[in-house]
Amino acid sequence: MCAENSHFNEDLFWHGETMKETHFRLRQSFLLIAVLAIGLQSCGKNDNPVEPIPHGRGAIVRTSPLGTITATTIQQIIVAGNFQFPFTLSHSVTSVSIEYLTIDGKGNETVASGALFIPQGPNNLTLMSIQHGTQTKNDQVASVSPFNSTEGIVGLVAASMGYMAVVPDYLGFGVSKVMHPYLHAESLTPCVIDLMRAARSFSATSQISLNGQILLTGYSEGGYVTLATQKAIEERHSSEFGLRAVAPMAGPYDLRGTAQTILQSGTYNSTVYLGFLLTAYNEFYRWNRLNDFFKAPYASLMPGLFNGSKTWGEVVSQLPSTFSALMNSTFVSNYLSGNEQIVQTALQENTLLNWRPKTPIHFFHGDADEVVPIQNAHIAVSTFTSNGASNVQLTIIPGGTHETAGPIAIIGAIQWFRSL
Repeated sequence: MCAENSHFNEDLFWHGETMKETHFRLRQSFLLIAVLAIGLQSCGKNDNPVEPIPHGRGAIVRTSPLGTITATTIQQIIVAGNFQFPFTLSHSVTSVSIEYLTIDGKGNETVASGALFIPQGPNNLTLMSIQHGTQTKNDQVASVSPFNSTEGIVGLVAASMGYMAVVPDYLGFGVSKVMHPYLHAESLTPCVIDLMRAARSFSATSQISLNGQILLTGYSEGGYVTLATQKAIEERHSSEFGLRAVAPMAGPYDLRGTAQTILQSGTYNSTVYLGFLLTAYNEFYRWNRLNDFFKAPYASLMPGLFNGSKTWGEVVSQLPSTFSALMNSTFVSNYLSGNEQIVQTALQENTLLNWRPKTPIHFFHGDADEVVPIQNAHIAVSTFTSNGASNVQLTIIPGGTHETAGPIAIIGAIQWFRSL
């Protein structure tokens, strides 16, 4: 089935505010009402190492309790943020920071981190993995605090509704200090898969019963990672993971097509995303070509901007606001003339369209998205349907920009999961 639903209840969204502003306000609201969180016990870094450390992907290296917070307090946080949330929160949630073994994009063993959100009371739990969107600061992730990221707060909500939620940090964040491999599928999917393995191990030793069903969702880069993880699981791990449903939101699934459109138009002014992508690929593929991609002085600034030390606002403040001021016109011309085969090949390798999904997929995307064009969702739906996928649908959020569509998409994804 291929369906497009362009109707969505916009009353569920707080109007006139960007997603980043909302994220900040939710965190500030938590600070204001933290005194109410009597059940939240901050445990700092009282780590619980698991010894001996077994070798193998998903093996737990260390866990650190982040505390327990009641359903009432989670609800108060949502209300304090003026967020019209249509779900009932029923369970207190215990949060755990976890470090685990995984591999990087070249197959080398490394350690990554993430957060587990465990509802208190229910059992036979469905596991929901929530992939976070574009981030630049190493510690702005859920493993440091549930309130350090939008996805951490979503994880609390999902767990309070009765899911066991996990939020991977990805390589380059949390305990991982490498440059984040932005939008590089083979570097990103192992840490998602291995966190789910670690969560299963943690559950087995903590008398938490999982029912074997897996849900995947994420927004922006998280949408891309969500679809990439589905592809990796269905192609290589289908007997291990019981995928039930996948909800990618506002991701650049057609990476090569999106790059072509951006470079061709010459008017794409979300320069941080473009700078992050080319800097990350330059690092992973060892191109040593930043001076080819970007004008001075920005080429020399890029490694320091995307090494995990800067907040999003700090990165924005050091990059120009227009495409023409950032990009080297010779590179753009060569790319459009077909003379940048190495870069084009890398983008094609990380485009997520050349397969036939088996698990039901529900895409969400704003039709006014200025960062990730909605064409990504349209082409994914049409390509997968042509490839023989039988359960793919798209909900279009009218007037939704990349930031304003986010909360609406998240609510839509949870509503769809609950309908299943």
